[in-house]
Amino acid sequence: MAEEPRLAARALFPHWRPAVVRHADLDPNGHVTNSVFAAWLDDGRYALLSAILLPLIPPGDLPALAALSVDFAREVTFADAPEIGTAVLRLGARSIVMGQGLFVGDACAATAHSVTVVMDGRTRRARPLTIAERDALGRFAARSGGEAGDWS
Repeated sequence: MAEEPRLAARALFPHWRPAVVRHADLDPNGHVTNSVFAAWLDDGRYALLSAILLPLIPPGDLPALAALSVDFAREVTFADAPEIGTAVLRLGARSIVMGQGLFVGDACAATAHSVTVVMDGRTRRARPLTIAERDALGRFAARSGGEAGDWS
């Protein structure tokens, strides 16, 4: 999962979630630590998945993060008001590839790629996405500023 420049464009993202900078999030230099960026990105992904995917999956099945790649671009400080944008970039037979941007105003502080699967509650393995799940996730495809994605 290489860095993708289009993830630095706010217009790409159909789903947004604010993040709160806490004093405890800062390192000794007054910057938000990298692990907090990862937690904020997780909040952004989970907010989208819990609203869209969880109502459709059978009890016992659950979304599981399979891969995460983060590229850091600028610092975030205590005075900032970050927001996380999330978009579905591609749907595989069993995977959901999402792109994210962490923004302070119009400035992109980080971008991320992730792969999520839906784990079958009985087998504990990734299962194929249903048509209903694919349709619901497709509504959160990347917007103009980037192509919608490959739904193969």
